[in-house]
Amino acid sequence: MSLYRKYRPQTFSHLVGQQHVSTTLSNAVKLEKASHAYLFTGPRGTGKTSSARLLAKAINCTDRSVEGEPCNKCEICVDITDGRLIDLIEIDAASNRGIDEIRDLREKINFAPTRAKSKVYIIDEVHMLTKEAFNALLKTLEEPPEHVYFILATTEVHKIPETILSRCQRFDFRRIEDSVLLERLKFIADQEGIKADDASLKLIVHHSEGGLRDAIGLLEQLNVNNKITIEEACMVLGASGFESLEKLFAFLQNNESNKAIDEISNLYGAGVELGYFTKRFLEFLRKKMIESVQKNDSADTKKILDLIENFQSAYEQFRYSSIAQLPLEIAIIKSCTGTPQVAEKPIVEPVTQSVKEERAHQNIAETREESLNLDILRQKWPAIIKNINNPIVKRSLQMAKLVDLQGFSITVAFTTDFYKEKIMETENKNEVEIAFNKVLGHPYKMIAEVQKIVENVTANDVMEVFSEESF
Repeated sequence: MSLYRKYRPQTFSHLVGQQHVSTTLSNAVKLEKASHAYLFTGPRGTGKTSSARLLAKAINCTDRSVEGEPCNKCEICVDITDGRLIDLIEIDAASNRGIDEIRDLREKINFAPTRAKSKVYIIDEVHMLTKEAFNALLKTLEEPPEHVYFILATTEVHKIPETILSRCQRFDFRRIEDSVLLERLKFIADQEGIKADDASLKLIVHHSEGGLRDAIGLLEQLNVNNKITIEEACMVLGASGFESLEKLFAFLQNNESNKAIDEISNLYGAGVELGYFTKRFLEFLRKKMIESVQKNDSADTKKILDLIENFQSAYEQFRYSSIAQLPLEIAIIKSCTGTPQVAEKPIVEPVTQSVKEERAHQNIAETREESLNLDILRQKWPAIIKNINNPIVKRSLQMAKLVDLQGFSITVAFTTDFYKEKIMETENKNEVEIAFNKVLGHPYKMIAEVQKIVENVTANDVMEVFSEESF
């Protein structure tokens, strides 16, 4: 038997991290005022299905306590615990989502319970039901037989029709606090004779994101010969220690881009999953941000907000990047404001000493020429296009024209709205801006507009775009 099933709560008092739910449900049972339709919603692994089984057990228990707790000794309780009570019907809506299944349910609910006092239907992932199935279920919820109880469970309550919501008592299950998860894992490890240090258990807790089922599953997965080490946990979970977060933050604060990039390279070489590391770093930055706000340090808060923006962008780029480290490296370069520009300087004619003196004498107030201008950008345009993998994006850029360069914004003109809209889709725009950064040595933003550039755009040109594989 898996550890999660072994340590599944068998009374309301043992329901971990959901006291607001357990107290209300046990009181309803105690007072014989249980509703005939409940909706349990919340993140996965937080106890929705366990609570549903507990409620079914308490409703049907033949010897429950005065506090509304099931006895766990009578035949009904034992059968529910073992999963063999015929009057407890569990339906997975992900696999039985059609109107035929709900019609079948409606036909059978009128039959009296076989052994228990009441029939209890638990419909898991109820948001997966079709519109027609929801309509059929609604008729049953409006006037359920006295001996029938419904418990609907979902992780996506926004997909439940209002007509269904209005007929159910709703309970929102919360993500379980880290401290509560940690204590539960320590208890289970002690009961099972598993040696695990706090660092390993904290890493499991963090990775489970508030879900007890995931936390217990990871504890079982990482258990080797009744022992869990932090090294093994980091290797399996693709995680790194807290010190890496601190080091990266310090490098960024000091504008030490080379050291920060080296740290990312070391993490990648050690097998760390960089997407997960970035998520942890964003959580780390959030805590720093809150601390700076509490200290009323507006300058520090702004720096941290800039870091959050850059690394949030990096996190969103991981699924599109062909190079795992690249999104983080770009975020580092953006964040280290003291990093010198690496873009090539334009070739200019040598200036004689007399000209310099004349300029100084005349006190010319012209600003220094940018390291990149439109002419140089046009020279580099083929290299930018070469770094594009998406065929339709590449084709769109080939038919476009560079029209302006202002600061770190590049304006590109397209022949039609079709090309403009296609290129400005988030995924496509991101790919272009990554190519900008790779070729130009600095992050540039793309601005798109429509101009009549090419006189003879043929039907074949358009058809070629429509036939690209990525479209």
